[in-house]
Amino acid sequence: MKVQYLTNEVAVAFFQKLRSLFRGGAGTDDAHVLIFYVRCNRCGEVIRVRADRRWDLLQELGDGAAGYSLHKDVLGTQCNALMRMLVLFDGTYRITHQEIEGGRFVTPAEYEAFQRSRDQGASGRA
Repeated sequence: MKVQYLTNEVAVAFFQKLRSLFRGGAGTDDAHVLIFYVRCNRCGEVIRVRADRRWDLLQELGDGAAGYSLHKDVLGTQCNALMRMLVLFDGTYRITHQEIEGGRFVTPAEYEAFQRSRDQGASGRA
């Protein structure tokens, strides 16, 4: 009887395939992800908030208009101020209303600018 051993390439490919089965494959989550950017009123930190349409949204039934709602508590790393986010969607996941307590919604560009300024500040201290 002849024993064959797996090559490293075959073993790596096998485990990558196995991992993708448990994770749902590459890129499958992107279609279900909603991203919001919020700025804390207390400290000014800009936070990227990720929500998944499959798990984080509640279906709203009643008043003849079906839709979804997202209730999310957001806590940054710079202070302990809790922001409470509420976003309402229609049946096709278009935003119909959004509000936040303790912060405000900002654009992706504002988030990127905040990240750059924070990175520059960190590199200046090093």
